[in-house]
Amino acid sequence: MPPVITLFDGYSGRVHIQAVLFDLDNTLFDHYTSARAGLNGFLRHLNQEPSRELERSWFEIEQLNYVRFLAKEIPFQEQRRERLRQFLPLVGTVPPGTDTQLDEMFAAYLRNYEQAWVAFRDSAPTLQALTALNLRAAVVTNGNQDQQASKIRRIGLEPFLDEVFSSEMTGHPKPDPEAFLVPCRRMGVSPAETLYVGDNYVVDVAGAQGAGLQARHLDRNGTGPSASLRSLADLVTMLS
Repeated sequence: MPPVITLFDGYSGRVHIQAVLFDLDNTLFDHYTSARAGLNGFLRHLNQEPSRELERSWFEIEQLNYVRFLAKEIPFQEQRRERLRQFLPLVGTVPPGTDTQLDEMFAAYLRNYEQAWVAFRDSAPTLQALTALNLRAAVVTNGNQDQQASKIRRIGLEPFLDEVFSSEMTGHPKPDPEAFLVPCRRMGVSPAETLYVGDNYVVDVAGAQGAGLQARHLDRNGTGPSASLRSLADLVTMLS
């Protein structure tokens, strides 16, 4: 068993931490930057000019259909098709009539998105620091297992992580308590001595706390509660 690190919690005193679990998108992986680049490349493919309005619509449509995928209303590939069916009319393009044609068109976006995959600058140094502290680390993320694992490999974080737990793998999307408890059981750590870090307060922080884990909100924009982490470097300072 790894050495136990003590975390000072201003509300409940000192808490022992054995492992740290992370959200992926917009916590370790810069999804917004990557997706904006993907969208801009896709719009050029369609001979369209990028705009803030189209960007806002793209992300709204993405979120709407991703929630449907997480709720198991539609398969992963179908949520991609639905995104195109809803977005293409906004740029004056008639959506293709077949699934194969939709998949081929989405591949144009996907190529640009994947080429832009990037980790936040503090992600690798933070995970390296946790390794030096002999703390175990893993990712708990909503999404498709293959895609989320591919992101981690491509952005260079795989060597620092014990495992990647997607909602597709566990069968439970966050904030379902089992989304957090399955990884704890698999890693052999107590939820009460496991810290979860994520950028979405409701899904990540409240969800983890509801499952009995410790949790910290990552607020890179500085608009959240004062107790939020402003960067992952703050996490290292807190644990060190």
